Amino acid sequence: MAPTDRTLDDGPAGVTGQDAKIIGLIAAGHLFSHFYLLTLPPLFLFIQRDFGVSYVALGLAMTAYNLIGGIIQAPVGFLVDRFGARHLLLAGFGLNALAVALMGVADAYWMLLVLAVFAGIGNSVFHPADYAIMSGAISEKRVGRAFGLHTFSGFLGGSIAPLAMGGMAAFWGWRTALLVAGGAGLVTLAVMALNSDVLDRAAPGKGTPPPQHPVERAVRQGWSLLLTPAMLVFFGLFCAITFTTSGIFAFTINGLMELHDTPYAIANIALTGFLFASSFGVLLGGFLADRIGRHDLVASCALLIAAVSILMPAFFDLPPAALIAVLCLSGLAFGNVQPARDMMVRAITPPGEMGKVFGFLSVGMSVGASIAPLMFGLFMDGGRPDWIFLGAAVFMMVTLLAALAGRFVGVRSGLRRS
Repeated sequence: MAPTDRTLDDGPAGVTGQDAKIIGLIAAGHLFSHFYLLTLPPLFLFIQRDFGVSYVALGLAMTAYNLIGGIIQAPVGFLVDRFGARHLLLAGFGLNALAVALMGVADAYWMLLVLAVFAGIGNSVFHPADYAIMSGAISEKRVGRAFGLHTFSGFLGGSIAPLAMGGMAAFWGWRTALLVAGGAGLVTLAVMALNSDVLDRAAPGKGTPPPQHPVERAVRQGWSLLLTPAMLVFFGLFCAITFTTSGIFAFTINGLMELHDTPYAIANIALTGFLFASSFGVLLGGFLADRIGRHDLVASCALLIAAVSILMPAFFDLPPAALIAVLCLSGLAFGNVQPARDMMVRAITPPGEMGKVFGFLSVGMSVGASIAPLMFGLFMDGGRPDWIFLGAAVFMMVTLLAALAGRFVGVRSGLRRS
C-alpha cells in the first residue's frame, strides 16, 4: 500500500513542519478576521464628518457587519462539512478583505452599509472552516496548542486594529487606511492560496468516499446533532463567555471611574492589562489543553481564579498597581478557558461535523456580544457601576456550570469524536 502524505510526514520533524504551516496559515487569516471587525470604529469621527450621518447610522453599519456575519456561521458550517473548508475559507477571506478595501472608495453612506454586509458575510467563514481544518489536520498531541494559537491570533488582531487604523487615518486619511487594511488582507490571502495545498491535503474527509445519503437527510442529521442537549449546553457556554468579555470590554473603564474615581489613564491601563493577559492566557491554555485531559477541571479552576479576581474592584478601592494586577490575573485565568472549551467541544464532535458545530456555537458568541453591552449599560445607567464586576463574576460562574454540565451531558449522551 502506497504511503499517504500524512504517513510520509509522520516523523517528528515532518509533523512539526506541517503543523506549523497549517497553524501559521490559519492564524494569519484569523488575525485579519478580528482586525476587520474593528476597522470602522476608530474611523467613525472621520466618516461621520465626511458623510454627514449620525453615529446611530454608523453603529448600524457595525451591527450589520457583526450580526449578519455571526448568524450565518451556522449554515456556513454545513457548507464547510459538505464541500470542504479550504475553498470556502479562501473565498470568505477574499470577500471580507475586498469589501473592507472598497469601503475606502465608497462615496455614500448606503455603499458603506452594503459593503459592511458583504464584509460580514465573508467574515462568517473563519470559525467553521478554521476549526474543521485544525481538528482534522493537526497532530492529535498539538490540537490544544493549535486552538490556543488560533484564538490568540484573533485577540492580537483585535488589539492592534484601533491603534493601526487610527494611526493611518491620522496620517493618510480614513479612506487610505481602509485601502491599506483591505490590501494587506488580499496580499495575505494570496500567500495563503499559494500554500493552501497543505490545507487541502490534510483536510478532514479527503480520500474518503462521498456520503451515500441525499443532501436533505444530511442536513437533518446535522441539525439533530446541533440540537442535542450537550450541544445546546455548549451553545450557552459560548454565549456566557462572550457575554462576560463584551461587558468587561465595554464598561470597565467607565465602571472604575464612577465607582472609585479611578483616573482614566489607570482604568485604561487596567483594561489593557486584562486584554493582553487574556491573550497570553489563551496561549498558556493551549499548552495545558495538550497536557491535561480533564479540560473541564482546567476550565473550572481558571474560572474560579478569574471570578474572584474580577470581584475585587467591586468591593475594594485598590491602589493602581493592585488594580492592574488583579485585572491582569483575571484576564490571564480567563484566557485559559477558551482552548479547554474548544477541546471539550471537539471531544464530543464526530469526525466531519466540526464545521457545522463550531459555526452553530459561534452564533452563541454573537448572541452574547449583542446582549451584554445593553445589560451592562443598564447597570451603569442605574447607578450601579459595581454590578459591572459582580455581573462579570456571575457569568464566569455560569460559564463554569455550563462547562461541567457540557462534559456530563456529553458523556451521558454517548457523543464522542471516535
